[in-house]
Parts: sequence; C-alpha cells; structure tokens
Amino acid sequence: MMKKIAGLDLCIAALTVTACGTPASHSDSAPTGVNAGSAGDSEQTSGSDTQSADAAFGTACTWDDGLSVEVGAPEAFTPSEYAAGTEGYSQFVRFTVRIVNGTSENWDPSLFYVTLQSGNQEASQVYDSQQLGDSPTTTLLPGREVEYSIAFGVNDPADLVMEVAPDLSYQNVIFHN
Repeated sequence: MMKKIAGLDLCIAALTVTACGTPASHSDSAPTGVNAGSAGDSEQTSGSDTQSADAAFGTACTWDDGLSVEVGAPEAFTPSEYAAGTEGYSQFVRFTVRIVNGTSENWDPSLFYVTLQSGNQEASQVYDSQQLGDSPTTTLLPGREVEYSIAFGVNDPADLVMEVAPDLSYQNVIFHN
C-alpha cells in the first residue's frame, strides 16, 4: 500500500512541475542570437507585455527566462518521394522554426516537441531529410539561435493550431492562423 501511495505522490509531483512551467509572453519576432546572419537577415522587435500563451504564426513567444520561439507562417510544401508521414494526406504545409536561447543556461533542443491540429484532426508530421533536414540536437549555448523547418500533412491548410513545448519545464504555447 505504501508503494502505491509513494507512486501516486510521484505522479502528482510530475504533473505539478509540467503544469507550472515557465510562462511565456508574445512578441512580433524572436530576439536575434549572436550567431544569426547579417542584420538584414532578421528583424528584431521589442517584446510585448502580454502574458498570453497564444500567438499567431509569424510571431514569437518568449518565456520569462529569455528562451524564445518563433514559428513562421505556413507555406505550401511538396514532400519528396521518400518522405515519411505523408500517408493519407494530399495537402502539406511547412513552417520555419527559430529558437533563440536568451537564457543564461545551455538549452537542449532534443526535448522540443510540436503537434499540429488541422480542421478537427491531428496532422501528421512529415519527415523528409531531402528537403527539411533534421531537427536540431546540438545544445544551444546562451545567446545563440537555431533555425530549421518542419512540415505536416494537413486536412485544411486554412485551419491550423500548433502546440509548442520547448521541454517539460516550460508552459506550452499555441500558434494559430
């Protein structure tokens, strides 16, 4: 009986940590990392005081510790012949994701998680190494940024809701069109 109670306490503690992650705020764009291209490649705008975890595609969310995620507007995408995750879909969208580590600590991008709903169904993430490359796995040092693309098979490209979770310690953010 004590083992069951201890296990229940552990589950409650894990849910509490997940639900109480670092909050985020909305801004028009993520700040620029020290390793970004030239000044003309990326515009930076000042952050908003909004404490919403809800943002439009093409804008950024920055958490209280300085981690920032920007998800670009969806673009039409045609998967290559050997792409995975395309079964059952005839419409595909691609997003550019930019993550800026504005924290004072190293950040591990391997725990970054994205889901997408299209219409009233979950979309299927497309894995296409010919066109999209891989998701980042190298630790992101403070002040640095990484940019990469992700794609999904969707039912309705005009009705998209993306949930982004930087890792288990951060509040999830919803991007939408």
